[in-house]
Amino acid sequence: MLVQAWGRVQPAGWKLKIVGPDEAGHRSEVEAEICKAGLHSAVEFTGELAGAAKTAAYNDADLFVLPSYTENFGIAAAEALAAGLPVITTKGTPWSDLESHRCGWWVDIGVEPLAAALREATSRSDEIRIEMGRRGRALVEQKYRWPKIAADMLSVYKWVLGKAQKPACVQLK
Repeated sequence: MLVQAWGRVQPAGWKLKIVGPDEAGHRSEVEAEICKAGLHSAVEFTGELAGAAKTAAYNDADLFVLPSYTENFGIAAAEALAAGLPVITTKGTPWSDLESHRCGWWVDIGVEPLAAALREATSRSDEIRIEMGRRGRALVEQKYRWPKIAADMLSVYKWVLGKAQKPACVQLK
Protein backbone atom coordinates (compact mmCIF):
# COMPACT_ATOMS: atom_id res chain seq x y z
CA MET A 1 0.00 0.00 0.00
CA LEU A 2 2.78 2.45 0.92
CA VAL A 3 4.86 1.78 -2.19
CA GLN A 4 1.82 2.21 -4.44
CA ALA A 5 0.88 5.46 -2.67
CA TRP A 6 4.48 6.73 -2.85
CA GLY A 7 4.53 5.91 -6.56
CA ARG A 8 1.45 8.05 -7.13
CA VAL A 9 2.83 11.01 -5.20
CA GLN A 10 6.60 10.82 -5.90
CA PRO A 11 7.40 13.98 -3.94
CA ALA A 12 10.44 15.81 -5.31
CA GLY A 13 13.42 15.76 -2.97
CA TRP A 14 11.99 13.07 -0.70
CA LYS A 15 13.23 9.52 -0.14
CA LEU A 16 11.15 6.70 1.33
CA LYS A 17 13.08 4.70 3.93
CA ILE A 18 11.53 1.40 4.89
CA VAL A 19 12.67 0.43 8.38
CA GLY A 20 12.03 -2.89 10.06
CA PRO A 21 12.69 -6.59 9.87
CA ASP A 22 11.83 -8.79 6.93
CA GLU A 23 8.86 -10.64 8.39
CA ALA A 24 7.88 -13.83 6.59
CA GLY A 25 9.70 -12.83 3.40
CA HIS A 26 7.49 -9.76 2.93
CA ARG A 27 10.46 -7.65 1.81
CA SER A 28 10.65 -9.50 -1.52
CA GLU A 29 7.00 -8.61 -2.17
CA VAL A 30 7.71 -4.96 -1.37
CA GLU A 31 10.81 -4.98 -3.58
CA ALA A 32 8.72 -6.40 -6.44
CA GLU A 33 6.24 -3.50 -6.00
CA ILE A 34 9.15 -1.04 -6.02
CA CYS A 35 10.44 -2.53 -9.30
CA LYS A 36 6.97 -2.50 -10.81
CA ALA A 37 6.55 1.18 -9.88
CA GLY A 38 10.05 2.14 -11.05
CA LEU A 39 10.97 3.58 -7.66
CA HIS A 40 14.47 2.09 -7.18
CA SER A 41 16.15 5.44 -6.57
CA ALA A 42 13.36 6.75 -4.34
CA VAL A 43 13.22 3.90 -1.80
CA GLU A 44 15.80 2.57 0.65
CA PHE A 45 15.61 -0.39 3.03
CA THR A 46 17.45 -0.03 6.32
CA GLY A 47 16.39 -3.29 7.96
CA GLU A 48 15.61 -3.46 11.64
CA LEU A 49 17.13 -0.69 13.76
CA ALA A 50 17.66 -0.51 17.52
CA GLY A 51 19.28 1.79 20.06
CA ALA A 52 21.27 4.71 18.72
CA ALA A 53 20.65 3.72 15.09
CA LYS A 54 16.88 3.78 15.65
CA THR A 55 17.10 7.15 17.42
CA ALA A 56 19.23 8.52 14.57
CA ALA A 57 16.67 7.33 12.01
CA TYR A 58 13.88 9.17 13.81
CA ASN A 59 16.08 12.27 14.13
CA ASP A 60 16.91 12.20 10.41
CA ALA A 61 13.29 11.81 9.32
CA ASP A 62 10.82 14.55 8.41
CA LEU A 63 7.72 12.36 8.53
CA PHE A 64 6.71 8.90 9.79
CA VAL A 65 4.25 6.63 7.98
CA LEU A 66 2.62 3.51 9.45
CA PRO A 67 0.23 2.07 6.85
CA SER A 68 -1.43 -0.75 8.74
CA TYR A 69 -4.49 -2.90 8.30
CA THR A 70 -4.61 -3.59 12.03
CA GLU A 71 -2.66 -2.54 15.12
CA ASN A 72 -3.69 -2.74 18.74
CA PHE A 73 -1.55 0.34 19.50
CA GLY A 74 1.30 0.94 17.07
CA ILE A 75 4.27 1.63 19.35
CA ALA A 76 6.31 2.87 16.38
CA ALA A 77 3.79 5.70 15.91
CA ALA A 78 4.18 6.67 19.58
CA GLU A 79 7.97 6.57 19.23
CA ALA A 80 7.82 8.77 16.14
CA LEU A 81 5.57 11.27 17.92
CA ALA A 82 7.91 11.29 20.92
CA ALA A 83 10.76 12.02 18.49
CA GLY A 84 8.84 15.05 17.23
CA LEU A 85 7.68 13.69 13.90
CA PRO A 86 4.28 14.18 12.31
CA VAL A 87 2.69 10.78 11.68
CA ILE A 88 0.54 9.38 8.91
CA THR A 89 -1.29 6.19 9.78
CA THR A 90 -4.43 4.37 8.79
CA LYS A 91 -7.65 3.77 10.64
CA GLY A 92 -6.45 0.22 11.21
CA THR A 93 -4.64 1.81 14.15
CA PRO A 94 -6.14 3.55 17.20
CA TRP A 95 -4.47 6.90 16.49
CA SER A 96 -7.45 9.27 16.03
CA ASP A 97 -5.55 11.63 18.36
CA LEU A 98 -3.38 12.57 15.39
CA GLU A 99 -6.22 14.62 13.99
CA SER A 100 -7.55 16.07 17.24
CA HIS A 101 -4.04 17.14 18.30
CA ARG A 102 -3.12 18.29 14.76
CA CYS A 103 0.07 16.24 14.72
CA GLY A 104 -0.61 13.97 11.77
CA TRP A 105 -3.07 12.25 9.49
CA TRP A 106 -5.37 9.33 10.41
CA VAL A 107 -6.69 8.08 7.08
CA ASP A 108 -8.89 5.34 5.72
CA ILE A 109 -7.11 2.14 4.74
CA GLY A 110 -6.19 2.22 1.06
CA VAL A 111 -3.75 3.53 -1.49
CA GLU A 112 -5.70 6.68 -2.42
CA PRO A 113 -6.26 7.98 1.15
CA LEU A 114 -2.61 7.27 1.95
CA ALA A 115 -1.45 9.02 -1.22
CA ALA A 116 -3.59 12.05 -0.39
CA ALA A 117 -2.04 12.28 3.08
CA LEU A 118 1.47 11.86 1.66
CA ARG A 119 0.78 14.57 -0.91
CA GLU A 120 -0.41 16.96 1.78
CA ALA A 121 2.36 16.14 4.27
CA THR A 122 5.21 16.41 1.79
CA SER A 123 3.90 19.69 0.39
CA ARG A 124 3.84 21.35 3.80
CA SER A 125 6.76 23.52 4.83
CA ASP A 126 9.43 22.26 7.21
CA GLU A 127 8.17 24.78 9.77
CA ILE A 128 4.64 23.39 9.67
CA ARG A 129 5.86 19.80 10.00
CA ILE A 130 8.13 20.82 12.89
CA GLU A 131 5.18 22.45 14.67
CA MET A 132 3.09 19.32 14.08
CA GLY A 133 5.95 17.33 15.58
CA ARG A 134 5.95 19.56 18.67
CA ARG A 135 2.24 18.93 19.14
CA GLY A 136 2.84 15.19 18.72
CA ARG A 137 5.56 15.21 21.35
CA ALA A 138 3.19 17.07 23.70
CA LEU A 139 0.50 14.44 23.05
CA VAL A 140 2.89 11.66 24.06
CA GLU A 141 3.98 13.61 27.15
CA GLN A 142 0.35 14.15 28.13
CA LYS A 143 -1.04 10.65 27.55
CA TYR A 144 1.71 8.05 27.36
CA ARG A 145 4.35 8.75 30.00
CA TRP A 146 4.65 6.18 32.79
CA PRO A 147 3.24 8.39 35.60
CA LYS A 148 0.04 8.94 33.56
CA ILE A 149 -0.23 5.25 32.67
CA ALA A 150 0.29 4.24 36.31
CA ALA A 151 -2.36 6.69 37.53
CA ASP A 152 -4.82 5.38 34.91
CA MET A 153 -4.09 1.79 35.95
CA LEU A 154 -4.65 2.62 39.61
CA SER A 155 -7.99 4.26 38.78
CA VAL A 156 -9.05 1.12 36.88
CA TYR A 157 -8.18 -1.12 39.84
CA LYS A 158 -10.16 1.13 42.20
CA TRP A 159 -13.14 1.03 39.83
CA VAL A 160 -12.97 -2.77 39.49
CA LEU A 161 -12.90 -3.07 43.28
CA GLY A 162 -15.98 -0.86 43.54
CA LYS A 163 -14.11 1.97 45.25
CA ALA A 164 -14.38 4.57 42.47
CA GLN A 165 -16.40 5.65 39.45
CA LYS A 166 -15.51 4.31 36.00
CA PRO A 167 -12.39 6.20 34.92
CA ALA A 168 -12.25 8.08 31.63
CA CYS A 169 -9.54 5.73 30.34
CA VAL A 170 -12.05 2.84 30.29
CA GLN A 171 -14.11 2.71 27.12
CA LEU A 172 -17.01 0.30 27.16
CA LYS A 173 -18.61 -0.74 23.88
